[in-house]
Parts: sequence; structure tokens; C-alpha cells
Amino acid sequence: MPELVFVGTGDAFGSGGRRNTAILVRDAGHTLLLDCGPTTSTGLKAMGIDPRDIDAIAITHFHADHVAGIPFLLLDYLFETRRERPLEIHGPPGIRQHVRRLADAFHYVNEQDGMFPIHFGEHEQGKTIDLEGFRLTPLEAYHTPATYPHMLRVEAGGHSMVFSGDTGWHDSLPAAVGDVDLFVTECVFMTPGSYSMHLSVEELARGRERFRCGAMRLTHLGADVLGNLDRVPFDTAHDGLVLEF
Repeated sequence: MPELVFVGTGDAFGSGGRRNTAILVRDAGHTLLLDCGPTTSTGLKAMGIDPRDIDAIAITHFHADHVAGIPFLLLDYLFETRRERPLEIHGPPGIRQHVRRLADAFHYVNEQDGMFPIHFGEHEQGKTIDLEGFRLTPLEAYHTPATYPHMLRVEAGGHSMVFSGDTGWHDSLPAAVGDVDLFVTECVFMTPGSYSMHLSVEELARGRERFRCGAMRLTHLGADVLGNLDRVPFDTAHDGLVLEF
């Protein structure tokens, strides 16, 4: 069965000392990284995972806690765990330019002569692609529009899951998730907060009967949720969690 490895399950503020968002999907010798927060390289090393195992990276949106780890990973590939084979990076429209700007801003490595090949691809909502052994479908998300937010449906080994990235509640959310085996969803608040573009435990609990997915697992947990885990009626993720779906 496909396997999920939660490298980072915290929010943008590292609440509870957790790492920023990064999830590995493994199946049949292939590895896909969903989002790459700035603590991703640290998390991989702490968990004893070779960064070169990653075949492809899929980014949900352009907030720093989901994408700013890419320059650190590229630097690692050049000077520490040297990579020679190609790397696929798929993300919202403009992903190639965004990664270049990040690397330039950090004065870190960018695409250059002698570097391993990097192939970029852009999300097109609802269009399924084959990405290094996985079937990937970008879906609608409700979040800061300037970040080009998407949820990601991943199919592998006859199983399926959806990763929410960052999203607030919207009426089409349950239908977009569909009948996948697992919905891995962000959850920052216990109750709906002043910022409607993140989900809350209350909203998910109230709408649970509308979801057709087999299971739900909460991640991207804010301080409010972490301080009330005994009141959360869902399974939650933590840094280092490994599970099959």
C-alpha cells in the first residue's frame, strides 16, 4: 500500500515546535514530496531520510511555509547529498520563476551549468498528470488568491488521497475531495476565526457527513488546536508520523 510520511505538520508559525508543511508519499519505489516548507531539509535529516529519494515535488501554493524549503533542498543536492538524476517540480502557474526568485533572494544556487536537470510543470485545475509514478490532479482551494492555491489529489497503487494544502471552508469542498481513501486536511483553528481562509475543527465536524472520503487526518495544526487535542474528534498528524492509505 502507498505510505505517507509526515515530515512537517505545523502552521506557518511553528506552533508547538512543529516543522512546516512537508509530506512524503511513497509507493513502489517512487517518492513524491507534497509541499516543501523551510524546515523540510532539517526534518528529512532528523528522520534519517535521504533527500535524493525524492523523485518529484508538488507545491500547493506560494506561501513561504509551503515552498521556501526548495532552495535549501537544491543547495543540499549540490554540495551535501549530491544529486545527479533529474528532479521534477510541479506547482501553480509561475512555479519556475517563483523558485528562481526565491533562490536569487537567498543568494543560493539556481539553475546553472553542471547542475542536475530540473523539470518544471504548472498546475491546471482538474487536469490529471502522471508524475514519477503518481497520478496528480490539482483541485480548487479557497485561500489567498495571490498564492494560486490548489488542493492535490494523489493516486498510487490503486489507492487515492487528497491533500488540502491551505484552504478555508467552501461549499464545494466535500465534493472536490470525493471518495478518496484519505483526506489529509489543514486545520488551524478550533472554531472559525477572523481569517476565513483556514479550516477549523468545528467546520470539519459540522460538515463531516457531507464528505465521502474513507478517513480524515488533520495537519497544519495551529496553537489553538494543539492546545485542545483532547477535544478534537478527528485523527491528527504529528511530525514523524508514518501511515498507509
